[in-house]
Amino acid sequence: MFDFCGQNLKSRIFLAPLAGFTDAGFRALCAENGAGLTYTEMVSAKGMCYGNPGTEALLYRDASDRDCAVQLFGSEPEFMFRAAGDARLSPFGIIDINMGCPVKKVFSNGDGSALMLRPELICDVVRAAAEGSGKPVTVKLRAGVRADTPLAAECALAAVRGGARAVTVHPRFREQMYGGRADHSLTAEVARAVDVPVVASGDITDGESFWRIRRESRADAFMIGRGALGRPWIFRVLDRLDRLSDADVFADGGTGAPREDALRYAEELSAESRDTFDAYAAVQRHVDILLRVLPERSVANSMKLHLCHYAKNTRGAKAVRLAIASVHDVSDVLAVAREHLSR
Repeated sequence: MFDFCGQNLKSRIFLAPLAGFTDAGFRALCAENGAGLTYTEMVSAKGMCYGNPGTEALLYRDASDRDCAVQLFGSEPEFMFRAAGDARLSPFGIIDINMGCPVKKVFSNGDGSALMLRPELICDVVRAAAEGSGKPVTVKLRAGVRADTPLAAECALAAVRGGARAVTVHPRFREQMYGGRADHSLTAEVARAVDVPVVASGDITDGESFWRIRRESRADAFMIGRGALGRPWIFRVLDRLDRLSDADVFADGGTGAPREDALRYAEELSAESRDTFDAYAAVQRHVDILLRVLPERSVANSMKLHLCHYAKNTRGAKAVRLAIASVHDVSDVLAVAREHLSR
């Protein structure tokens, strides 16, 4: 078990918050496949205060998604205070604040990664959430806004001054969006600067990348985002690989290149998990959960995105993508999954 912000978790491998993807259904699948902690899609603090009708679906969670953090975004302390204290957040043990979203619409409003330009406001926003909720508050940061000005350590320290109990670092700059390489030496810099747990996020897609980032970042926990899409089983795999020390994985007592036998073990474990995962059953369960909170048309549109990622793990990926183009309702989603994803 892993203690994180007072939560007793089954693993230190977490599901990252991903707008458009980490809905209630996908979170449940990841939790059932070993994710130690899941995160909702980002929820607008101001939207909660103004009764945004889309909020309820974002906050819904299945009973199997027991260890789930809610991620809020916003830059106005008064709205963050009110949203964090909202009774609808009572089932969530942790409140995370998004300070890394690079999307123009969010950034131009002063939210997401724009907060990294205002460290003192970071402190105020975190303090407001902590005081409003009485819950552990964490933050998710980027490396900074521009590549010539790393800001992660400074902003992490500001968050901790405000009461943050943990810091997640996605070490890409805002101007990189989702391209380029995540520089986890910057994660290590944050880990040296703060005295709270640090979570490494970005570019963890398999055993080799996990081991490399674990060694480089020296983080306390690890967050998987795009690497989990279409592959909920990756959490169980990485949790098992996390049991091996650097000395087990890397040559020269843990300082050299990955050992061939370790890489082979990771590949075999991943292949076994992929081949035994019932993607059709997963799609059925995902659909069932989403239909509790969303209209059928919205469920079908959401599932088209997930089907595209499941298709990447099949030999007939092109045929699946063509079939997805004709999906209009939930019955079409299930028909495509039955034909192309059944074991």
